[in-house]
Amino acid sequence: MLNKDIRIQYRLLYFIIEILADLVKAVPDEHKKFLSNMAWDDVCLDTEDGIKHYKLIAVHAGLERGKDVQEQLNSLKAKDTKVPKIECLSGRRNVWDIPKELSEKPTMVVSGHHGKLHIDGLRLIIDEGGGLQDRPVAAVVLPPMKIVRDTDNMKQ
Repeated sequence: MLNKDIRIQYRLLYFIIEILADLVKAVPDEHKKFLSNMAWDDVCLDTEDGIKHYKLIAVHAGLERGKDVQEQLNSLKAKDTKVPKIECLSGRRNVWDIPKELSEKPTMVVSGHHGKLHIDGLRLIIDEGGGLQDRPVAAVVLPPMKIVRDTDNMKQ
């Protein structure tokens, strides 16, 4: 007999799986194809020296310091559900900064997950709302690096 906490966790997991399945069904096939074919590997930024191009890595939480970047990206692309915890998806302090390896070839790392809006050079954490209804959803428009929120008055 499973204890109460485990039964609750199984019910919650089953509920999430049902919601995700319904969400996947609701997205039109042409939208799925468009999203899967997008190449988000190059972005432009307005700098004092004019427009510059950077490689872009967008990942849920960030990339771990001290771990090979390509190895982390390969792990994410493999979508191996047997791995119990993937730091790029669930880490906190260990994925906050840009790995030193990426400073050699300027790369913008964009994530959410942290419940904060934080911009430090090419490291963007865009999660001001933190999933809470009473906090705004934020985005950063490139190349001007302009922060916009769902609460902004766009008529100005």
